[in-house]
Amino acid sequence: MLTGSKTSFKIKQLVPDFKDKTLNFSNTALRSGETSDFTCLPGERVLQRTQPVRKPRAGGGSSLTGALLCTTFRVAFVPEEGLSKTEDRDSVPVFLGEHDVALASIERVVAVSPSRWKVLSARSSLRFRPEELVLFCRDLRVLRFHFEKSCAGTAEITSAIARVYQPSVPASLSSFQRSALGSVGEEGWEMKQYLSNRGTDPQMNWFEGLQDWERELARTGATAWRVSSVNDRFEMATSLPKFNVVPQRILDTELKRSFAHFTEGRVPRWCWRHPEGSDLLRAASFQSNIYHEKHDARNLEALLFGRHPQCVIVEVGEDMPPLSEIQAAHSRLRALCLGDIPASLSVPDEKWLSSLEATRWLDHVRSCLRRSAEVSCLLAEGDLAVVLQEAEDRDLNCVVSSLVQIMSDPHCRTLPGFQNLVQKEWVSAGFRFLHRNNYTRDSDKEESPVFLLFLDCVWQLLQQFPSRFEITEVFLLTLHDRAHLPLYSTFLFNCQRERGRNTQHLSQSYTPVNGWQELVNGGLAPGWGGPSFPSVWDWALHCTPERRDSFRKPSNAPLSSGIAPNGNSEMPSSHELSDCSGSGPGLLLLFSKGSLVPAPHLLPWRNAGGAASSWKNHRRAPSCDGLPRLERALKGQPLGPRGPLLPLLLGPCLRVWRGCYLRGALQIQVPPPVSSHLHVDFLASEVERLRGRLALAKGLDRHGNCKRAESRGTNQKPRQETTNHNFLFDGNGRTGCCPERRYTQTPTRGQKHPKLPP
Repeated sequence: MLTGSKTSFKIKQLVPDFKDKTLNFSNTALRSGETSDFTCLPGERVLQRTQPVRKPRAGGGSSLTGALLCTTFRVAFVPEEGLSKTEDRDSVPVFLGEHDVALASIERVVAVSPSRWKVLSARSSLRFRPEELVLFCRDLRVLRFHFEKSCAGTAEITSAIARVYQPSVPASLSSFQRSALGSVGEEGWEMKQYLSNRGTDPQMNWFEGLQDWERELARTGATAWRVSSVNDRFEMATSLPKFNVVPQRILDTELKRSFAHFTEGRVPRWCWRHPEGSDLLRAASFQSNIYHEKHDARNLEALLFGRHPQCVIVEVGEDMPPLSEIQAAHSRLRALCLGDIPASLSVPDEKWLSSLEATRWLDHVRSCLRRSAEVSCLLAEGDLAVVLQEAEDRDLNCVVSSLVQIMSDPHCRTLPGFQNLVQKEWVSAGFRFLHRNNYTRDSDKEESPVFLLFLDCVWQLLQQFPSRFEITEVFLLTLHDRAHLPLYSTFLFNCQRERGRNTQHLSQSYTPVNGWQELVNGGLAPGWGGPSFPSVWDWALHCTPERRDSFRKPSNAPLSSGIAPNGNSEMPSSHELSDCSGSGPGLLLLFSKGSLVPAPHLLPWRNAGGAASSWKNHRRAPSCDGLPRLERALKGQPLGPRGPLLPLLLGPCLRVWRGCYLRGALQIQVPPPVSSHLHVDFLASEVERLRGRLALAKGLDRHGNCKRAESRGTNQKPRQETTNHNFLFDGNGRTGCCPERRYTQTPTRGQKHPKLPP
């Protein structure tokens, strides 16, 4: 039973028959409140419904009129044009429609009348008839619904939304998830079986098995590394994945001794290989109070250096914002961009930019981009190992390692490459999505929008290098919004171990006596009772085909056969792959506060008078010949055609993500994300319109032929041209370089032109 809800239902313990059965919602009876114009998800129930309701369009214009529904899962708006169309129930279910918002994404419910307004909670009482309902969302959207005078039940549906939108305890969050995915009854089993049988994208790498990591090693050409399964039972480190990439020459028995010397056992692990031959690693901080021996230092040196003569340890936490400051900056940014109902609480226009600077959000974006650019320059020099070291290796290391690969690897700037990158450096690496997103709203001290900060950094790179990315702003914005929804396995767990505990076997059961056995007649596995959460990368479940098509830019240029998947134009040379272990200890450098400093000791252990002292004595003094070369790289020297994307970090070069942060402004709803060609596209439409009017005035068509007066004139569509896709449209009113921006008609006399972004 939902908190504050008057609706309750019993769950029947039924074992469904799965003979020749697939997910088909048409075979089930209509759920409570379900009609032909609205289809409920498994476990979803309609609590209140009212119409007619008007919803303002984004960017102005006429409002949409339709029905507003409150269910146990979402607030749904069904336009009138969709009421007469019967939805195809046999199609793939979509969790959220274009005009829907999940209850878990709502942060505030405000009822507005001409004379007053009120913020509602689960225990609030509404004593006036609201004329407008305003929903403030956690993803910075603001949805407004205007009730017509003939609309009945406005107070009831507003109060119903206020009662069920707050999943403040884990039990309420579980009820929200079961509303979408079903429970232990026939509907829940059917959805679980359907999700488990869905085909996966062949380009998607989940980084959960041995073959997944071997594919990544082969893609990058890292032949000096191997995949270790020493943590297959999570005995060495509970927050690390089962498989980790380590140097070839270190054995698992030697690797086991190294886990205790790092926080939470997060030893140095391979992340990515640069085309020039450098390797990127990440690790947690050293444990200085652990007893060590001579062979321990030798094993740790092998982990840090690999087969490289030089190793640079980058202290990621220095000159970077703490998690509490990131959370505070994001809260200040939300308050600035969303404003509030009373006009007196809004920031004046003349003070808005200074208020934006006071949030310090862009300063944190600049810090992440600067540190990532410095690491990218170090890797571009080749033949060294760069180790990203953070206290726990689970927050800012994810940001920097991902941005470094985006700046240096063209594959990570494609749609499948970006998804694989997030899966590798965030999901598999053990980023605390559950705690940082704070879905249950009971861990405020651990909440911090680190992943959203990363998406903002990627957006800044996309704005400065639009031609170097295949992904679009629409894709980043969709991923930003889905991260606020506690429905996907990608964002619901803190590590692979927790994610694996939620995975249930659908076709097998295990007993100590009989072992694994196939279930007969679709029997339930012991302990089964929770929903199977889908992955966020299964976009067909929660995005329309039109939105999925706008995730990537069109590319007509085929890849050359000589280009490797990670952007390498040639494989590493034999010199780069040579074993440097016989040349003695190499040069160990510390990158701190923007400068490189040779490290006097290999490891900062406390009892240096023991075995570490003898190990230090017989180490050969390293040569510092390569230090000036690395310092020149850090100063931004030209790095050649395969160099990284180095963003401009001056004040005017970093902009606020308008399509995300300002789309919920109450005074004006900004349009969806637009491309940088909007000004050119608008001018092109104006040229075509004036050309048509001129031809109509002369009585000729555009080719100089005679034309009747009743010709269409200005309503003709721009003709398709292939010589310049930046200025002319195709037959569908779409430019050749911006699939996400469409124009179905051009403004005529008396109409207002669309507003252009700054």
